[in-house]
Amino acid sequence: GELFRFQPTDIKKVIDEVYENFANRMEEKNIRFSSEVKPGVIINGNAALLFSIFQNFVENSINYAGPDIEISIRIYHEDDKHYYFLYADTGAGIPKEHLPRIFERFYRVDHGRTREAGGTGLGLAIVKNAVQLHKGEISARNRPKGGVEFLFSLAKK
Repeated sequence: GELFRFQPTDIKKVIDEVYENFANRMEEKNIRFSSEVKPGVIINGNAALLFSIFQNFVENSINYAGPDIEISIRIYHEDDKHYYFLYADTGAGIPKEHLPRIFERFYRVDHGRTREAGGTGLGLAIVKNAVQLHKGEISARNRPKGGVEFLFSLAKK
C-alpha cells in the first residue's frame, strides 16, 4: 500500500519542509538551522518515512538540546550506492550511559523531562527503522565540544 511506496525523492525538499514545520519553534528558542544538502540529491524512497527521519531529529533537538543552539545537516560522503548524512546539534548531548539504547522502542533518556514534553521516548526507533528500510545504517555519538551527531546512510536506489 501507500506506506511503502518508493519513488525518487529530492532530500532537499524533505529537509525544507521539515524546516518550515519547525521554523517558528526554532525562532522562539533562538536555534540556528543550516543544511548544506543541495537540490538534486535523489533517494528512491518513501517520502513520508524520509520526512520522519529529519522531523524526529529536529524535534528532538528543539525539545531536549536547549536554546541558542545550532542544527546542521550535510552529506559527508557519497559512493555508488549511498549518500552518507551527518545531522548534528550543539546542545546538551545525550548522557553516555544512554547512547547505546537510544534506538530502542520507547526508550526515554530522562523520564521526568520527557513525560512533561509528552513524548514516548525520542522517536529514534522510528528513525532507525526508516533508515534500514532505505538500506542504510545509523549511529549516534556525542560531539567533543558538546551536542550530539547522527551519522546515517540512505541508498540512492
